[in-house]
Amino acid sequence: MKRPPLLSVAVSPHTHDGSSVSEIYLSQFIALLPAAIAGCLLWGTEGLRTLLLATGSAVILEWICARLRNQQICLADGSVLAQGLMLGMLLHAGTPWWLVLVAALLMVPFGKHFFGGLGGYPFSPPLLSYAILLISWPGRLNAASQLANCQLNFAALEPLVAWRSFGVEATQAFSLGDLFMGQQLGGVGSSMILWLLIGGLYLLLRGFIAWRIPLAFLGSVFVTAWIFHLAAPAAYPGPLFHLLSGMVVFAAFFLATDFTTSPVNGWAQVVFGIGCGLLTVLIRSFGIWPDGTVFAVLLMNLAHPLIDKIHPQVIEVEVPAR
Repeated sequence: MKRPPLLSVAVSPHTHDGSSVSEIYLSQFIALLPAAIAGCLLWGTEGLRTLLLATGSAVILEWICARLRNQQICLADGSVLAQGLMLGMLLHAGTPWWLVLVAALLMVPFGKHFFGGLGGYPFSPPLLSYAILLISWPGRLNAASQLANCQLNFAALEPLVAWRSFGVEATQAFSLGDLFMGQQLGGVGSSMILWLLIGGLYLLLRGFIAWRIPLAFLGSVFVTAWIFHLAAPAAYPGPLFHLLSGMVVFAAFFLATDFTTSPVNGWAQVVFGIGCGLLTVLIRSFGIWPDGTVFAVLLMNLAHPLIDKIHPQVIEVEVPAR
């Protein structure tokens, strides 16, 4: 008879609240649906095509990778559903079908399974895939040129591109109310601010994401943009414009809070969120990319193991005596 081991060692943290991985990712998928549906209503069948193609191809690639790695259980954790939908929401409705497939190929085999799968990758897979596309095919991801034939009720130019190209005066063409309701060029669902906030609050209330990261992220964007605007109002727009333009809200609630690539300690989460917001505004203001959110979060993903060493939380658990 084989004796049980005298000492069982596992990777920390060692506490568990009872939630399963599949339950968490299913809730995340549900939280994404309002913004995804709003994006489909705005962009029509092209938006729906992008979302379905990104999610479907990600699921198929996940199954193939799991079979090649001899994993008995594939797709069971539900992470690929949420990540595939995130990828589709990052892409604009006019993204060519072949580029959506390339994005899924970069996200699942390269961004996820190459590093060992769920729990092992250093970067958020949807963000890593989108960043590679942005560097490799910037013209294809230019929403203004690819969606030129769409009949729109708002300015056919991305707000951040308008600011960087024509100055602060160009931002006056964008109403803050319209931006809040998602009336702007961008990804299919990454700019649906109202619906993203509803989904993010749902995850916060369920306790599936840490409140410190999105709060520190959004607060850092607001404060940094306010300082820039206060110093040079003729060159830098106000903080509300930064918060409501691009993918800041999407990143704060759904991308920066990825369980694998974000810290677990309380103060480390605050530093992580502040870093994401600070880098976002700096890249937007001085970098070549109008929306620096994607690169800001990826840089903080790279630094998060070191950040997690800040004020580690000591967990005390009483072990009953035998």
